[in-house]
Amino acid sequence: MAPMLTPRSGAGCATLDHYIFACGGFDGTIHLSSVERYDSQTNQWTNVTSMSVRRCYCGSAFIRGRIAVIGGYDGTSLLDTVEVYDSDKDEWAIESQMLTPRCDSGFACVAYRQ
Repeated sequence: MAPMLTPRSGAGCATLDHYIFACGGFDGTIHLSSVERYDSQTNQWTNVTSMSVRRCYCGSAFIRGRIAVIGGYDGTSLLDTVEVYDSDKDEWAIESQMLTPRCDSGFACVAYRQ
């Protein structure tokens, strides 16, 4: 696997189609809002639009055709926002807020049929 463009720890990661998204994180100096996408077919990382908020230790998952990133830490405060990425538009939007700010939380989406 090719190395990432930006060193980062504590990034939220999620998959969409044949891509892996690494969202935010910490590069050893600053908390990041940047997002990289790994293409498993070409073995290349590319930058996509950054989130509106710096966050590391955030939860992330693929849900309803989009990537959702929840909570995290911006270097000063725990976060309560939920930010969602639309890959067709290459844009992020704050979609909601949690009742309690969270950091280092697990987040998963399970699809089922009735």
